[in-house]
Amino acid sequence: MCGIAGFLGPWPEQLIDAMVASLRHRGPDGDGRIVDAEAGVALGHARLSIIDLSNAAAQPMVSPDGRYTLTFNGEIYNYCALKKSLENAGVAFKTSSDTEVLLHLYLREGPDCLNRLHGIFAFAIWDSDERRLFIARDHLGVKPLYLAELANGFLFASELKSLVLCPDLSREIDPVAVADHLGFLWTSGEATMLRQVRKLRPGCTLTVDSTGVRINQYYRTPVAGASNPATSDDLRSLIDDIVTEQMVADVEVGALLSGGVDSSAIVASMCRVTEPSNITTFCATVETPDTGADNFGDDENFAASVAESFGVKLIKVPTDADLIESLQDMVWSLDEPTADFSALQTLFLARAARENGIKVLLSGVGGDDLFTGYGRHTAALAYAAFSKVPGLRHVIGTVAGLFPPTSIIGRRIKRTGDLLRLDEEAMLADAMSFSAVGADRLLGLIAPGLRSEVPADGIPAAFRKSFAATAGLNPVERLLDLELNGFMPDHNLNYTDKMAMQAGVEVRVPLCDPQLIEFARDLPLNQLIDSRQTKKILRASQQGRVPDDVLTRSKQGFGVPVRSWLKGPARPLMEELTAATAIEERGLFDAKSVKSLREDFLAGRIDAAMTLFPLMAIEAWCRALDEAPVADLSGQAVTA
Repeated sequence: MCGIAGFLGPWPEQLIDAMVASLRHRGPDGDGRIVDAEAGVALGHARLSIIDLSNAAAQPMVSPDGRYTLTFNGEIYNYCALKKSLENAGVAFKTSSDTEVLLHLYLREGPDCLNRLHGIFAFAIWDSDERRLFIARDHLGVKPLYLAELANGFLFASELKSLVLCPDLSREIDPVAVADHLGFLWTSGEATMLRQVRKLRPGCTLTVDSTGVRINQYYRTPVAGASNPATSDDLRSLIDDIVTEQMVADVEVGALLSGGVDSSAIVASMCRVTEPSNITTFCATVETPDTGADNFGDDENFAASVAESFGVKLIKVPTDADLIESLQDMVWSLDEPTADFSALQTLFLARAARENGIKVLLSGVGGDDLFTGYGRHTAALAYAAFSKVPGLRHVIGTVAGLFPPTSIIGRRIKRTGDLLRLDEEAMLADAMSFSAVGADRLLGLIAPGLRSEVPADGIPAAFRKSFAATAGLNPVERLLDLELNGFMPDHNLNYTDKMAMQAGVEVRVPLCDPQLIEFARDLPLNQLIDSRQTKKILRASQQGRVPDDVLTRSKQGFGVPVRSWLKGPARPLMEELTAATAIEERGLFDAKSVKSLREDFLAGRIDAAMTLFPLMAIEAWCRALDEAPVADLSGQAVTA
């Protein structure tokens, strides 16, 4: 797990040095770069050593004949089996690293090698003979990769902030990304906050050569519909196999343990691979005010129960922070103005792991997105059921929509009612949103001069691609497709990677393994969810392993009580970041509309916390961008 960067263009080597230096938190164990000034190419690497800790495995790594150069971020879990097959074919290895295995596999098979990889990765390979740059991102998008195609060259890096160092890169904001963050907290598709920067999508490759830039998709998560039943034993065995494969490392492997079914299942499988007393787990603790406005569970006690039953070590990590002081640094570290303080908690957990000598953690991220764990999945199930009787869905939706959003239960009922009254695709999009503000009012928050650039109905173009692929399926199955191809890579996996790597810690995500994705997408819907229970087969697979109270535990939040925070200690910050002067100077939003929304929220007329918070995060991110340096290519850094 590392940070990578590079370019094809006229820039001097000081640029790659600056880019790699900006990624040092991702790879505190070493760095390297290779520059071919004549070809105008540079590749850089910041190393977090996990497999083969020797200097021989340092990157960028060059093929024996000198033709190919690889810079690689990630882990290839099945590298031992791949290495054995390559050795049988006559390949001689100089290291015991997965990097060298990846390089030789590419030499023999080219891009087809991607079909044989089990792992999480983003890598770039330069072919000096063909003068061709090949870049690939893993199947589910666990590892990030940002791209910028400029008039005079091409840049890539693990983090957007590395690209911003290039003085030729425009810092113009993309209104599409602004609208996405306002409605969903994350940006769908290729878009980022900067017009000139794009994300390479999961399961995609990019080639740059004399003919231009080409993107190809080698993998997409399967669309549901096969309906091949499986047993809970089958699922448990598969999770065990995946966790066993993902525990490969030359350093200690720990785990994040929230006390939920997902993380508990991972730790249960880890205990089959190694002695439980050798496993260290980490749980976040946070003080939450008893206002009834926010839904947060008792992770600490549930995690303690699981740890005791397994016999693993549990370290409780206080994650309370000065959130007001943390906001700008948090969103800049994320490369996106992600208004989710779960990211900050991930950082604290990763720091605690590193302080305890652990730089690899397994996480249960993905369980909710794959097996149905969110309230929106239950709402979509009700949507499908009520739609069978003409008019019933609208009647129930109208009644439920009358509930006041002043409590957790009232907010859930009203939210479900609002969804039931929508047409299906509008419902699917709105279900993915954290905002309780309608599409018309959200559009009205955008500055008038920018509104024509964003979808009037608030539905991103990437959502429409998913809708086309899942037309005719149950709404729950359609939501799961949106999860796997948007929410998971662009939100959950993004903040997990970015914040853990701030502390130099690698997080592996067994529940995001393509083998498990294909298994789950083949299941009939009734094995995932019914009117009484979500994640049915996953819960059943852990019977007898995980404590019963964990298996029956309802879904609860991981983060901070945003509603209470905005009406209390963060109110001055909210008023500052959404003040008319700040809004007008930035030019992204309509000052009068923002003021009206803020006043309605404070008066209790609308649940707008998860719209105002993204507004704040966007302004905080833009301020960090204003302060971000560019590289002085004469050798010194200057501010923008």
